[in-house]
Amino acid sequence: MKRIYIIILIVAISCKEKAQFKNGPDNEIVTLTTEDYVLEKADHTQALLILFPGGGATSKQTKENFNITDKATKNNISVLFMNFNRHFWVDDDTSKDLAKLIEDAINKYDLKPQKIVIGGMSIGGNVALDISDYLTKINSKAQPQGVFVVDAPIDLFAMYESAQKDLKNKNLTEERLQEPNFIANFLEDQVPDGTSILNGLEKISPIVLKSGNISNINNLSETKLRFYTEPDTLWWQETRGTKFESTNAYILQRTEVLLNKKKWRYVSLIQTEDKGYRADGSKNPHSWSIVDKDDLIKWILE
Repeated sequence: MKRIYIIILIVAISCKEKAQFKNGPDNEIVTLTTEDYVLEKADHTQALLILFPGGGATSKQTKENFNITDKATKNNISVLFMNFNRHFWVDDDTSKDLAKLIEDAINKYDLKPQKIVIGGMSIGGNVALDISDYLTKINSKAQPQGVFVVDAPIDLFAMYESAQKDLKNKNLTEERLQEPNFIANFLEDQVPDGTSILNGLEKISPIVLKSGNISNINNLSETKLRFYTEPDTLWWQETRGTKFESTNAYILQRTEVLLNKKKWRYVSLIQTEDKGYRADGSKNPHSWSIVDKDDLIKWILE
């Protein structure tokens, strides 16, 4: 049966919020848009999925690249698409503000989710881990039962080493070297004078495999975790000139092994094949598309 939607646009001037209602025979979705997020509110919220974008992407771009709203809301899962971006990690002060933003959204829209899952793409995955660790540490009402990352660079020291290798690679073009040059300089700037790069990045990186440091996500030891990645070695080599050992897939594989050795019981590594495509149809394993939406929804509701 085809859905017939009645679209009503309401602008709440006092809070600069836009509300859009979609009415159908079997489901109602209320879309609430603010400067900080877009909330796709299910008719009866049983669970809340919070998503952080990769790089400089926005909530709008996340929705375009990861069109999960209809499937989620049909299963009584509301989706909070965050605009918080361009962060390789989240410090405590920022975590405090971000936690309040999420908690206020839950209260304001009377969500009352029985379960919360937080996820992120690329560096948004780092944000998902950091804010989840903080919410768990403070025993927040927004504390997640599950956290997932999508091809995230969760080891900033490994990221730094990879950037340094690229900068020494004489076969890479000047354009190709712009990204590793930015990464190396940016991460070096985060380390105080007199501190080694390793020790400095250990304080902010979700994990550091070189030293086995996981102190920045230690509060998630009893939280179910998923690491999504597509180890397309040929694509990375041909497109970026990147060896497998410098990919996020390699780091996520090793992280799963490390956490299993430390007796973390709820960690899953999900590796896909030929699922990485952007919304425009271009092949790219570093994409939201590697996440199976139906399987994710099942995992959220478990």
